[in-house]
Amino acid sequence: MGIKELEDFLYQETDSERWHLENEGELSRFYDKMKKVAFDSGEYYCFDFSNTLKTDTIGIVRESRYTTIPAHFHKDMELNYIYSGSCTFVIKGKEVTMKQGDLCILDSNVIHSAVSYKKYGDIVINIIFRHEFFDHLFLSKLSQKGIISSFLLDVISKNRAHNQYLIFQTQENFKVHSLIQFLLCEYFSPSQCYHELLQAYSAALFIELINTMYDAEKYRLSKKNQLFSILKYIETHYKKCSLTEIAEHFGYSPNYLSNYLKEKTGKSFIEIKISQQMAESTFLLVHSDHTINEIAEIVGCNNITYFYNKFYDTYQSTPREYRLKYRQMPEDGLCI
Repeated sequence: MGIKELEDFLYQETDSERWHLENEGELSRFYDKMKKVAFDSGEYYCFDFSNTLKTDTIGIVRESRYTTIPAHFHKDMELNYIYSGSCTFVIKGKEVTMKQGDLCILDSNVIHSAVSYKKYGDIVINIIFRHEFFDHLFLSKLSQKGIISSFLLDVISKNRAHNQYLIFQTQENFKVHSLIQFLLCEYFSPSQCYHELLQAYSAALFIELINTMYDAEKYRLSKKNQLFSILKYIETHYKKCSLTEIAEHFGYSPNYLSNYLKEKTGKSFIEIKISQQMAESTFLLVHSDHTINEIAEIVGCNNITYFYNKFYDTYQSTPREYRLKYRQMPEDGLCI
C-alpha cells in the first residue's frame, strides 16, 4: 500500500458512516449492546478493544465520521492523531479542539469523549497499544535519555497508576506525519515483516515525540505552560540547581513551582532530580568504562549506599546487574 492508496482507503465511506448519514443525530447501535460501568463517581462506557487487539498488542482504527462519541474510558493506552480536518474532545472535563497534525496520548482510565460532528474531511486515527507492547527493553533504552523521556514513559509504562494525557502540536513536524503514514500502510496492508515493522515504526514515533518535548518552543505541548522547559532546565542543571534557583529563573515562587511539578508530573522536585541522576547513571553504565563509584560521583551522589538504594528502587536491579544485562543486548534495528 502506498500513500495514495492509504488516503483513498481512509476517505472511503464505510457502512457505519452511511448508517449515520441516514440516521443523523443517533448513536451507533453498537452502544445498545454495551452497558455503562461505574467509574470515577459516574457511569461510563468502557472500551476494551478486544476485537482490535485479539491477536496483536497494537491496533488501529479510523473513527467513524458524521457522528460523535460519548464519554468513555479504556484499559489500554490510546494515541489519537488528527490526520486531516479537526475534532473537538472533552478530556477529563476539559474541552480540547485538535487540528490536523495534532496528536494526543491518552493513558488508560482517562474519561474522554469526541463531541464534535466529524465531517467528510475530518479523519481521526486511533492507535491502541496494550501496555505489554512497551517491553522492558524498549523502556530501558529510552529511560537513559533523561527526565523528559522518563515523563513520557511514565504515561505508557504498565507499572504505575494511570489517568494522564499529553497533547502534542506537531503540525510542522513532517516526520511525525510520515511515521503515522508508514504505520498505517503496514497495518492495513501487512508485509512479511509486519510485526517487526509495527514495532520499529512505533518506537520511532515515540522517539520523535520525545524530540518534540526537547524542542517545546517549536512543537508545543501547551501554549500556556512551561513544564517541558522546566524539565529540560532541570535535566541540564540537575547537579547544582535548587528549587529556589529554578523558581527564580522561571519567575515563580518556590512553593508554587513545587506544587506545579507535583501536579503535572506526580513527582516532587527532589524525585525529579533523582530521576535524572538515575537516567544519567544508566547511560554511563552501558556506554562508559567508569566504575560504579565514579558514576555515582559523576551524577552527584556522594553517598554510594544512597546511590545503590535509589538505583535499585528505580530499576529493580543493582548497577552491576544493569550494566551486565544491557551491555550484552544486541544493537540491532529493533533495540532502540
